[in-house]
Amino acid sequence: MKSNDTQVFAGQLVAQNMLIQILMGQIVLGTPDRGAAVREALVRGTGAIRSNPNMTEMEKFGAVKTLEDALDTLDRIAAGARGG
Repeated sequence: MKSNDTQVFAGQLVAQNMLIQILMGQIVLGTPDRGAAVREALVRGTGAIRSNPNMTEMEKFGAVKTLEDALDTLDRIAAGARGG
């Protein structure tokens, strides 16, 4: 893959990640109980990835970082909704 192709792909992944976080944030704002369930699913997903023997350490790092970023976004949105 060419360097420019890699950079385009990386940019697309960042944008897709942002879109997903925005949609999850809307769930948190709209229905706190569903938001809590989404958050719990992300926490469990992070644990599953960490223990996945079929992924390389770099794959795990990328996946866990993405899920942790999503958790951080959800926590920030929820705190903002509570006025905190």
